[in-house]
Amino acid sequence: MRLVVSLLLGFLAELATGLTIGAGMYITRGTAMPPSPTDFPAWVPIVAIVAGSIFTFLIAYWRASRNSDRAMTHALVVAGGAVVFHLLSSAGAGQAMDAAHIVADVGKVVAGAIAGEVVRRRAVAEPAAN
Repeated sequence: MRLVVSLLLGFLAELATGLTIGAGMYITRGTAMPPSPTDFPAWVPIVAIVAGSIFTFLIAYWRASRNSDRAMTHALVVAGGAVVFHLLSSAGAGQAMDAAHIVADVGKVVAGAIAGEVVRRRAVAEPAAN
């Protein structure tokens, strides 16, 4: 059950990324969605990569810190959930899988791994400090 929650939190990370892009689109263009997937501004892939990695890291870190016995597992499941939701939403929107999509997904996995490692190292260092 805990891993399912971690997976769903990955969906939350990707949803937060989408909302960030939508808010940026609304602020800059007056509409959150372009008429077609090819009409996204040039800044969207950059924001998607950066925001996706940041949100994945933050949520994976939070989740892993609550499950420090299996921190890396939970952090990577959060990242996996974000990647799966990204792939499903991109395919559902009719977007082609290009280099920006691959970089965004790799960034999410790396962010999850870093979050898990940070939590793991803190868990190891805490007993030594006491």
